[in-house]
Amino acid sequence: MTIKKEEVVCLGIVLKTQSYKESDALVTVYFKDYGKMTLIARGVKKLKSKNAAACQSLTLSEFTFIPRNGLSTLIKASSVDFYRYLKEDIELEAYASYFMEFVLRNEEENQPDLDVFNHLKEALDALNHGYPPQLVYLLYNAYILKRCGVALQVDGCVRCLRQNRIAGLSLEDGGFVCLDCLSLRDKQLDKETLKAFRYINKVCFKQIDQLKISQESIDQLIEIMDYYVDEMTGILFKTKKMIKSLEKL
Repeated sequence: MTIKKEEVVCLGIVLKTQSYKESDALVTVYFKDYGKMTLIARGVKKLKSKNAAACQSLTLSEFTFIPRNGLSTLIKASSVDFYRYLKEDIELEAYASYFMEFVLRNEEENQPDLDVFNHLKEALDALNHGYPPQLVYLLYNAYILKRCGVALQVDGCVRCLRQNRIAGLSLEDGGFVCLDCLSLRDKQLDKETLKAFRYINKVCFKQIDQLKISQESIDQLIEIMDYYVDEMTGILFKTKKMIKSLEKL
């Protein structure tokens, strides 16, 4: 993407903020129109900075900046959604950090994709509006697999493609297996959990109200989806350790 060196205004989600020199900061943002970029925010660490709140990690803000291929220059910023509810709850913040870590590590600089922005925003909004965090986590993991080009087969048996008599999941092949293809290496599941697994991999966040999944099925699906993400994407999430430690409490 060719970056024009003129002042622009764009909505973005702050993925990371780190100190830079005495009073400045480097702010990594995923923009709706520009993708992932890093801005240099001069003077943002000063007590009287008007841009400080909008440049905090896990904040949806409107930025005025001069885009460049390297470090872009921040002119001003104003917060649109501070996601205070998420920041005040350690569990919700852990899930939000996981979603942002994926975008931070998987997406290249200056390669805009509206789908990436929308999925991240919808996941954060779902958490912020009180939807079960584990359900949001499952939906976003399904998106991670699709984004990485390893979407799971949930329209039929991954081995013979038959669409009936589905009995379990193949952890090796990544999808449904029918009763005839089921082996000892596969994970046999009940119909309710198999149905929930398909929904998780087919619906979007806008359809989250349609999902009625028991906690027992959610617990099973989290274990399965974690395995797929770990094995099929090659991304070792630092934030996943925090999520797992909180699940044990």
